[in-house]
Amino acid sequence: MEIGALALGLVRPQDDSVSKLVDGVVQQLEMAMAVGVLTDGERLPSEAELASKLGVSTVTLRQALTVLRDRGLIETRRGRGGGSYVQDSSDTNRERAEAQLRTMSTGKLRDLGDLAGALTGAAAQLAALRALPEDVARLEGLAQNFADATSAGARRRADSRFHIELGIAAQSSHLTTLIVQAQGQVAPLLWVPEWPASDETVKEHALIVTAIRDRDPDAAQRHAAAHCAREVRVLIDRHLALAAS
Repeated sequence: MEIGALALGLVRPQDDSVSKLVDGVVQQLEMAMAVGVLTDGERLPSEAELASKLGVSTVTLRQALTVLRDRGLIETRRGRGGGSYVQDSSDTNRERAEAQLRTMSTGKLRDLGDLAGALTGAAAQLAALRALPEDVARLEGLAQNFADATSAGARRRADSRFHIELGIAAQSSHLTTLIVQAQGQVAPLLWVPEWPASDETVKEHALIVTAIRDRDPDAAQRHAAAHCAREVRVLIDRHLALAAS
């Protein structure tokens, strides 16, 4: 993936203390992995390039990469073709998602769903007014990627990238960044191993794309909001089941 795409949602933490900067970089890179901006097996940009993109020093970045290595999210290879690579963390993702869902309240999950729905709905509405033919083609491709996905990681990446692409199709960089940040919270909880993809998601993606292609902003907004609302209902149901177990 191009380095420009990596920049989506990656913003320099406001607190300038070293520990907070390190924590902020870790959170930003974890988010990029969660939404599929960085994918399993992908090589990270060079330390100098990534530090520059994040607006931190290479020393701070190296400390953050150490944390990610300790969590099993990246590995560093030496020699020819060396560098830091994203690791497959399916088992870790499942354990963390279940632990987080167990402790989150239904109110917080509902608030998260409201945020994701508002952002995604607004992006879909604007995309129906502004999307270029190539934007629609990318949305169709991402929807198909989700339909064809055979693993939880592939489903997570395809669904998240679909949401992010709505912001890009809306021609709004700020809205896109906010969607990345919202998806960074939703996606790790929603798409984990042993929680199969719903056929409803395939249908919902198709409805959103059709409305955008047809230049129907009201329908695009409605379908996108409904898609996010159903996803948060799934999360609430899983939270209640885990809390009761």
